[in-house]
Amino acid sequence: MTLYDWVGDSLLGKTPHWWVRYLAAGLITLLAIIVVAVLWRQMAAIPDPGLILLLTVAVATYLAGGMAGMLSAAIVLFCSFVLFSHPQYPFRYSEMDWRQMMVIIVTCPIIALMVGSLKEQVDRLRIVTNEAEVLRGEVHKLELAKESQFLCEQRFRLMVDCMPGYVVLVLDANGSVKNWNAGAELLLGYSDPEILGQSYSRFFTKEDLLGRQPERLLDQARFSGRAVEEGWRLRKGGGRIRAATTLLAMKNLQGAPAGCLMVMRDLTPSTDGQDPDRKT
Repeated sequence: MTLYDWVGDSLLGKTPHWWVRYLAAGLITLLAIIVVAVLWRQMAAIPDPGLILLLTVAVATYLAGGMAGMLSAAIVLFCSFVLFSHPQYPFRYSEMDWRQMMVIIVTCPIIALMVGSLKEQVDRLRIVTNEAEVLRGEVHKLELAKESQFLCEQRFRLMVDCMPGYVVLVLDANGSVKNWNAGAELLLGYSDPEILGQSYSRFFTKEDLLGRQPERLLDQARFSGRAVEEGWRLRKGGGRIRAATTLLAMKNLQGAPAGCLMVMRDLTPSTDGQDPDRKT
């Protein structure tokens, strides 16, 4: 990883390896000290190197983190003892150089701590912002899925309401009623609160229940995708109707069974709605 890549990753919020951060902080600091030594000591092009050194510590800390910033501050402090000393007499200082060095010694650790704390807060804010973006995206997907489901249910309702002579029910994988049309309520006599969530087996006669006909129809629909049967069905109160029943298997996006669509067509003669085999 080059220094350019490291700086780019830091600005984008990516965290390089710890040794890369420490190495980059050290290189930035040493480069700044060399520049200060050339411009200040040899060329006298700048009057005060203190601001450059403090800015170097701040930049290294912000880009590399608090611990790397303390390393940068330590390098600056160590080099300051040589940098501010007399050119011919090492570790001897004039009064002005001594004051400048003391400002560096006191200020560098403070800047490293303050900028390091700011860096931590910025990183936490970036993490929270990214998590909020992800959560916002999930909420948006949920809203789109909810809207799609509402539109599908609305289309289903509009379609089946145009079929008053048919009973149309949506069953879950266990055969419980999840939704049905107005024709089902009219023909079978149940209201929504009475039937939603109940097993569709309550529409079958006692003989069919003893023969496990509801379970067999569900199994056949799951296996072959379709089950067709004609027989007597029970209305609310025990009345019987003759009906042709068709179960169509439904699957989810993963291809797993997701229930059935049940369609019943009333075959009961208009002159006699009773089972001819039933004793009155």
